[in-house]
Amino acid sequence: MGKIEVTRWEKSDISYQNYLEYIAKKQNRYELTFIDLLYVSNFKGGNATINEPELAIHKKLASYSEKLRNIEEDFKGMSLAVLTDIQLKNLVSKVIEICNLTCKNSETQIDGFSVSYLSALLQAYFPNLIPILDRRVLINLHLVSESDRNKQDQIKNIQQFYKPLIEKFAIITREKGQTLREVDKDLFAISIEKKLINN
Repeated sequence: MGKIEVTRWEKSDISYQNYLEYIAKKQNRYELTFIDLLYVSNFKGGNATINEPELAIHKKLASYSEKLRNIEEDFKGMSLAVLTDIQLKNLVSKVIEICNLTCKNSETQIDGFSVSYLSALLQAYFPNLIPILDRRVLINLHLVSESDRNKQDQIKNIQQFYKPLIEKFAIITREKGQTLREVDKDLFAISIEKKLINN
């Protein structure tokens, strides 16, 4: 494990815990607001900024809120490790559905709120069920190859890797008895290999 990587994860975890506390205090848990996006942005870091009027964002977030409620209805209180194959398939389907709201040219796309940021929001709302779609984690799980990365070392079309990521986390959490956050920390803390093994 890299000391720098562990420190980065632990610092970001402070922002993550702050967001969990905010969610716990909400009167309507699944009604998303601009504040949710700010918490996620603070947690994920990077250079992304939300570049739309708050009123427009509020209207778009109604669709995201509906998808969150649908996930809650099907998986209330469940953890990824205990899902059957059928339930896992259903979860992946619902996660992809909400991710599609972020697609370019979609009426629900919010400028500055990418699928990676959405995955952080999903993890905060369902901390035992949905992992974060993170570049470092995908690379260290060998789910991506060098051809999947662009010149800036970012993963192209990262959403396509959500299904294998969820499936892999399901296996790891079952076998090791770890939480999603524990697995995430272990994988994030590995120094990224310069050369990837093509799967």
